[in-house]
Amino acid sequence: MRLRKLRRLAEISPNDWPLLTQLVFCSLTVGVAVRLVALPRLIACMARCAESRWLRCLPLQHGWYDVARLVTLADLAARVTHGQGRCLARSLLLFWLLKARGEPAELLIGISKEAAALYSHAWIELRSKVIGDTPQSIGRFALLLHF
Repeated sequence: MRLRKLRRLAEISPNDWPLLTQLVFCSLTVGVAVRLVALPRLIACMARCAESRWLRCLPLQHGWYDVARLVTLADLAARVTHGQGRCLARSLLLFWLLKARGEPAELLIGISKEAAALYSHAWIELRSKVIGDTPQSIGRFALLLHF
């Protein structure tokens, strides 16, 4: 397990480290914001701020990356800061990054009941395509919230 994590970090190029560092900070900020602000209000605020001339450039240089690389870096940042329960933080990071680019990103949250346990998952769709997850992995979740 640790070897796999080290390999994944070794795959990060020196050019990616500045953005990854910023995304880790953003992920920590998102973690605090989720605890302090109701989720619908937080997402609406993020969408508005992503249109701001000054805020949409944050994190710096994210516009240089393709969506696939942003997904990888956002996932890694959320993994570092939130561990196993990282899907909401990762999705909020991606939502921000895509909205800041003017993309029609949508954040979705679903639930699934298996035996006596209730599970939830957050993911991003861009032009009706799942980003950062596979359609099969989200197929077991019933859509609960759509932003």
